[in-house]
Parts: sequence; C-alpha cells; structure tokens
Amino acid sequence: MRAATSPEGSRSPRVRRVTPASMAEAGIALTLPKVSVKSVAESLGVSIVAIYNNIDDLCALKALVAEEILRRWSPPLPADDESMHDALLALASAMRELVHSNPGIAEYLIGLTPSSIDALRMADAVQTRYRLRYALTPKQATWAVITVVEHALALAEMVYNDARRDREYDDAIAARTDLDTLPGAYDTVDRGPDGMFLWSMRTVVVGTLALIQAPDFERV
Repeated sequence: MRAATSPEGSRSPRVRRVTPASMAEAGIALTLPKVSVKSVAESLGVSIVAIYNNIDDLCALKALVAEEILRRWSPPLPADDESMHDALLALASAMRELVHSNPGIAEYLIGLTPSSIDALRMADAVQTRYRLRYALTPKQATWAVITVVEHALALAEMVYNDARRDREYDDAIAARTDLDTLPGAYDTVDRGPDGMFLWSMRTVVVGTLALIQAPDFERV
C-alpha cells in the first residue's frame, strides 16, 4: 500500500503520539496514583519503550503530570478590598478542592524540589501578591502562605475528605451523657466536612496572622 501523499505529492507528516503534552493528558485522566510507565503507554497505545524514549523515569513522568495539573489551575489571589484573614481562608478552600479533584497532587506539592519549576513559580506569584497587597516582608508573606497551604493540604488529604465518617457518628458522640467535655465541642460548628475544615483552617489562619505580626517574628 502506498503512503498517503499531499496534493503536492509529498508524504503526509506523521503525528507523534508520544509528546510531553500527550503523556500529561493521559496521566491526568488516569490520576497521579495510577500513573505508571505501563499505564500511560497503554493509554496512548504505544510501547513502554516509546514512553522511556521521552521521559527519564517514573518520577519524571509523575512530575510532568503534576506540573500540568498546576498549570491548568489558578490559585485565588487577594482582592483589593479583601482582608488577609478571608483571603487565606479562600486559599485554603481552593487547595482542598484542588486536592479532592486531583488525587495525588497533595503529595507532589508537599515535596516540591528545585526541579518543580512551574509549581515554584506559582507559589512565588501567590506569595508576592500577599506581600504587596498587605505590605508584608518576604518572610511574613512566605510563612503565612506556606503555613496555611501545608495545613490545608494535610487536612484535605487525610481528614476532611470523601472517606470522612458519616455525620451521624458525630451526632451520636454529641448525645453522649457519660462524657464531660467532648460532646460540647460538637455544638460549636457545622459538623459536615466543609464546616469542620473551615473551622480548623480558621484556627490556623488566626494563629498564623498573630505569629507573623509578633514584634520578634523577623528575628525567629
């Protein structure tokens, strides 16, 4: 069979199935925990060798996928009339949504390295906005954002997620009469995952703001 030719008689260009973009797209569809050289090769209909010809190893492949996820995500930035307290809470909620929409991204974000180029640029852009908007020092901006983000990642990944126990169990604990203190805590907040997450993050944000505004913060 003769190869297809263009009107000018030249051969039609072959479309590469394995590119950084196609590998990232396949990885996002699989989700990070399921990304492997084999799974991406199967998704693209190519051999494992074809993947290794375009990537160094599995770590590099997962980083490629994670960086593309972050390139497609826009972190909320403080508005001109928004308090720092509210802006940090909005950032925390956005981080939780990112984690739940992209399994495995929390682990990547917690372990950023100098090679995490786009992720580091995004982090720097967010911190710079906080520094300029609230007249902070670089240290204040960095610690405020990092502290809130790290706590939001941990809570979203391990505590307030889809595996969170049903609210009926919290109601049962709140109704216990043989406990002196614990039941009272369950009446202070919305006991659903959203309410509990925001309550925990409010604690982190209030503490963070107090810390970075302490007179001796820059000397710590």
